[in-house]
Amino acid sequence: MAVETKEKAKPALTEDFIGFGDISSSEDEEAVDVPATGKRGRTDNDSENEADAAPGSYQKCYNGQPVPPWLAGQRRLGTGKSPDINTMINEEVTKFVSYISPTPEEHQMRSWVIERMQRILGAWTLPGTRAVAKCFGSFETRLYLPTSDIDMTIMLYNEHNDEVSPAYAGRESIRQFLYRLARQLKQNGFCHNCEVIANARVPIIKTTERISGIAVDISINADSGMKSAQVQKSFSEKVYPNALRAIVLAIKQFLFQRSMNEVYTGGMGSYAITLLVVSLLQMHPRIRSGGLDASKNLGVLLIEFFELYGKRFNYDTVCVSVRENGCYLNKRNKTFFSPTQPYLLAIEDPCDTSNDVTKGTYGISRIKQTFSGAYDLFNNAIFAYHQTRKYGQPINDALNVGAPNSEPAKKRARGKSGKAQAPSTKAVSNDPWAPVSFLSSILHIDAKTVSMRQRLITTFHKGTMQEALGVEYQPQLVNALNSNGTVPSDSVVNAVSNALEDHKKGNGATAQEQINRMKFDFAGSGNTLTIPVETTGNEGNPVFISDDEDDDDVLDVYGEDDDDEDGQYYEDYSDDDDLHIVY
Repeated sequence: MAVETKEKAKPALTEDFIGFGDISSSEDEEAVDVPATGKRGRTDNDSENEADAAPGSYQKCYNGQPVPPWLAGQRRLGTGKSPDINTMINEEVTKFVSYISPTPEEHQMRSWVIERMQRILGAWTLPGTRAVAKCFGSFETRLYLPTSDIDMTIMLYNEHNDEVSPAYAGRESIRQFLYRLARQLKQNGFCHNCEVIANARVPIIKTTERISGIAVDISINADSGMKSAQVQKSFSEKVYPNALRAIVLAIKQFLFQRSMNEVYTGGMGSYAITLLVVSLLQMHPRIRSGGLDASKNLGVLLIEFFELYGKRFNYDTVCVSVRENGCYLNKRNKTFFSPTQPYLLAIEDPCDTSNDVTKGTYGISRIKQTFSGAYDLFNNAIFAYHQTRKYGQPINDALNVGAPNSEPAKKRARGKSGKAQAPSTKAVSNDPWAPVSFLSSILHIDAKTVSMRQRLITTFHKGTMQEALGVEYQPQLVNALNSNGTVPSDSVVNAVSNALEDHKKGNGATAQEQINRMKFDFAGSGNTLTIPVETTGNEGNPVFISDDEDDDDVLDVYGEDDDDEDGQYYEDYSDDDDLHIVY
């Protein structure tokens, strides 16, 4: 396994060797003349104070490829003209996670879908039985993509306690209940159509909620899913809070765009992905010894994930276990070995050690091959940028992924000394601040995903779901003071007021454009208005957003509000120098 290192070293293997941590300091970064263009290669002695490009001015990356949405409107990541490539990749993974993470509107809409289901169950008369809708899987763990469905189980309890009703303990009774539930959902307008998969190992209903368009998978009395969700949540929030979620989301998107994320079609589910990443972090020698900060090496760890499970892992013999500090087990000793399918991946379920989490992932050979290809593509993208920075463009034909109409890379000429010189054709940008994307070599966001997210946020601001549930969502500014106790400038107050008015009218786009025109920024993924105003108030909670005029339910945007019975969504922000408006 190739492990990122910070030690400075001068590799002697090939001229094109690339070490993640030593690029910017290598002697190979000296100026190189490019004969055909007459331009000098960049060095670390070049000034780092060139005028930065204006946000939004870049439409193409340095190699002519379109700028991916997670880097839209931004210059090249990293600092200086010859930035550390490991830092660039780490920043890009962080940008991608910020982009792909659900906005408050998206998360609230999913919460309302669950609420709508519970209301239908509550109004349904089931003699002696109490039906409760519970979520598990990626929604509960916050490890879901915008395209992910909601995994929901309907627990059918006895009317007076939390024991599963014996009337719905058998497989046949569960199947019959699913058909009844499907009819009930259609009659109540929850969905247009329901698909009952009654013969699956775990019978489910697959449907799509009508207002939000969010896909929902519904099972009955499947409480094991809630246990696995707690395991994932514990690992992501307590054990590896700054690394696990980012790597998992990148891998989930990678598999989703290749249709390899559904277990019932032989793909790999969210639980299995999470356990594989946990195992990688547990078994990584430098992380175990404390020599590597996972949160600062997200890109390297993502590459190593593809290397391990695409090229190195022994699928025929080894079983993954994440219990205690993690270990590798023998598949035969765990009785997870299949003589007819020895190549299958085996992962011990920490909630039930007799259960193999990936026994249904029969397409693992294709997934393994895809992981291997991702490792090669990712590394090629890094080599291409390194060679471009050194010679002016990639020197290998296979690495020349410039604009579609660009000429192919030419073979390097050799001078009198016999040393290879840079090629003469230059199909890349000379701008040192042009965006560079390594992740786009393996990840992309399709137009369907973007459209779906926009439609969901638009539906939120139109208030369609709120009307169906009879809830209101009209935040308003309650308090905004400068640090000296004075009222902010009129321009700030007017900007906030206008944005909130547009919010109430459901015109979110106009609000965002208005704020941007006043040079105020939307923070994060476009879910908050950030106004550069110092604020102060009682107990460090100066700014509030309230959902009613009487301020009965105040949402504290700086600290966590324990009273969330009204069901409103809030964010926990730590930047006390900005006034954040939940949008």
